[in-house]
Amino acid sequence: MGSLLILGDPASARAEGTNSGTLEANTAYKAYADDTCTDPTAYIKFTFQDPAFEEIYPIQDGWVLYFNTPLAENQTGTWESVGDCTLTVDPVGAPLQLLSGFKTEEEAINNTSGHFVVGKDYYSAIPTTMTPSSKDDYTYELLGSLTAIGGDNFPALGGVAIAELTIKPNAIRAPHWHLQFAEVGYCYEGLGQVGVIVPANTIPKAEGGFYEDRIVEEMFIKTGEVFLFPESSQHYLRNIGNEDFKCTLFFTEGPPLNRDQLLTITLQNIVGNTPLGVLGPVLVTDSDIMYTDERVSASPAQTYTSVAQGPDVIEVIETCGGEAPDYYHQGCSSPPEDSPDNAILRAIYSRLEP
Repeated sequence: MGSLLILGDPASARAEGTNSGTLEANTAYKAYADDTCTDPTAYIKFTFQDPAFEEIYPIQDGWVLYFNTPLAENQTGTWESVGDCTLTVDPVGAPLQLLSGFKTEEEAINNTSGHFVVGKDYYSAIPTTMTPSSKDDYTYELLGSLTAIGGDNFPALGGVAIAELTIKPNAIRAPHWHLQFAEVGYCYEGLGQVGVIVPANTIPKAEGGFYEDRIVEEMFIKTGEVFLFPESSQHYLRNIGNEDFKCTLFFTEGPPLNRDQLLTITLQNIVGNTPLGVLGPVLVTDSDIMYTDERVSASPAQTYTSVAQGPDVIEVIETCGGEAPDYYHQGCSSPPEDSPDNAILRAIYSRLEP
């Protein structure tokens, strides 16, 4: 259903009011009483079908009601003034300030009623031939999804970021660090395991002070549980169940000295830029199973593995949420130049990598 917000921002240039009208689906509106209203409170009634929804809302003198209509495609509704006050109901060109969410690419481009980001899915791309040359030369397996909303997409968040993470069975979110922010996760579906390596004097004690030990914790997470990854701690998440493992992640962002600096770093970032002569002795590569330092260093920045550990390096590609994978056309395409939402970020990899 739609979201409603009442703000203390009296309208200055008010159009001629009416007593009823129609409403388009998935559109933001504002409603207010005109200057002739003498009642301390005006009332407006909204009516929608499929799903059926009917409600009366008060609009106190000097206030403006902002609302967006239900999201059902092609659904229309009606509004009417309840009482003696004449109301003005106008579409709002700008998005509502306190509403955001994850959308498909088409929804985000066509929607002007919220600060939305495009969902992202991740697939393993396994070549079926020695010299692949088209998307049909790969088999694709969905590993999960990861989509983040931060202050760039949703200004009302300020220094907070929220992400939605889904990990498929036998998949893992590879070990990584966040250099400037802590991470809290609330898991609402499935069974997972998270691990974290924490420096000394980082985790606060209930009685005050901090734990002095350098701590490695392995936690099994089930539905309804919460975990914390302290700032700059190495951590990972993996699915150890037979169903999807789903969590909502919350971050506190620090102000970077350089907005282009890397805020999240993975093991692949490190391994991919390490000299081969160093990788061999450290990772015990170049063995009889063809697990060579060249193959390890070529591992892409976003790499997931499964319970069936082996020598193969599985390349991961990104798509917009719900779209079919294509090795040669990865990521989300940019919206049309004349799109009202052209400013929505659609980089292949989000600058905000939880």
